[in-house]
Amino acid sequence: MKAASITLACVAAGLLLGCQPDSADGPPTVRLGESVCDECNMIISDDRWATATIFEGERGPEARLFDDFNCQVNFELQHEELKVITRWSHGYADSAWIRTHEASFVASPALRTPMASGYAAFATKAQAEAFRAEATGDLLDFATAWKRLDLAGACCRDTDAEESKDK
Repeated sequence: MKAASITLACVAAGLLLGCQPDSADGPPTVRLGESVCDECNMIISDDRWATATIFEGERGPEARLFDDFNCQVNFELQHEELKVITRWSHGYADSAWIRTHEASFVASPALRTPMASGYAAFATKAQAEAFRAEATGDLLDFATAWKRLDLAGACCRDTDAEESKDK
């Protein structure tokens, strides 16, 4: 009986630890086919479009996951009371996490994103330019991409906006 209680406690602790972001400095874990977008409630099924915002929570950093860049923007606008620590985006070219404020974006009607934003993030401007050469679209920095989603002002209330101003 005692062994079963210890096993149950260990399993519960493991589940609770699995729900926390890796850290405030790093990106969270996305489980394709399992993680759910905090804005639209769709399952995140394609790394190329996944984004995340790390907020300052009562017990430390809290991650919110999104299946499309516009879901991230809409969520943040609806929750302006939350303090943003940082944002992450998967790069379209290789699906690796990149800091969103450092990304270059291509906005293109040719991109079939989960919620139809048509925005893809790239780790470098050169990657974005190479992609844009193949597809019609606009090359944008973070602040411009955020504002182009018709949400002017949202990008300027947190640390990422300050860092993008320094570029």
